[in-house]
Amino acid sequence: RVAQDQLVQASKLSALGEMSAGISHELNQPLATIRNFAENGLKFLERGRVDEAKDNLGRISGQVQRIDQIIRNLRSFARKEDENVEPVDLVRTVEHALSLTRSNLEKEGIRLSWDAPSQSAPVLGGEIRLQQVLVNILSNAQDALAGAPEKRITVTLERECGDAVIRISDSGPGVPDPARVFEPFYTTKELGASKGLGLGLSISYGIIGSYGGELSCANQSGGGAVFTIRLPLTEGGGA
Repeated sequence: RVAQDQLVQASKLSALGEMSAGISHELNQPLATIRNFAENGLKFLERGRVDEAKDNLGRISGQVQRIDQIIRNLRSFARKEDENVEPVDLVRTVEHALSLTRSNLEKEGIRLSWDAPSQSAPVLGGEIRLQQVLVNILSNAQDALAGAPEKRITVTLERECGDAVIRISDSGPGVPDPARVFEPFYTTKELGASKGLGLGLSISYGIIGSYGGELSCANQSGGGAVFTIRLPLTEGGGA
């Protein structure tokens, strides 16, 4: 159990390392916006346009809140999480995971499709570990799209027969052997590649199973792979 916990934590830190460039971009955007608003605010004050200067100050405050949210998400994701199982809203969990990976996906020219459902999807689990599963799957989808002519990832969240079901599909070439993707050390990446240890999906499979759920992989008839996460909705959360 101790070894498993150490692997889970190492996997999270490895994912953060891979996302570092995207995280830097994610922080640089609001910082650049703050600088522009500050410079414009000074010009407005010099010209006596106080109301417009106040508006810029309000916009700066909004960007600071955005930076604060990004940093809090990163700290939460990186910390060593206790095994507390509690109600988790999967809609919020998916959106937090996407906020950690969106910049990297955009940098690779990948189009991301996600329409948040209007209704929450409460399940029992650990929010940070569920984010980790999503980040692992999204990172694998990104790698699979490296040479694809069309780069698209679609994320959906639906309710089916008392379960919350997340599907992450891509427009890549598919998986050579979907039945083996959750085996420890199984990987289709180049030997010796920094991301080619083949533990991320195995760890993800164990996390979902520990919450009474199921993680599966299949190839789509139209091309590309789809990963499906199925977790029981909590009492009162069924369809």
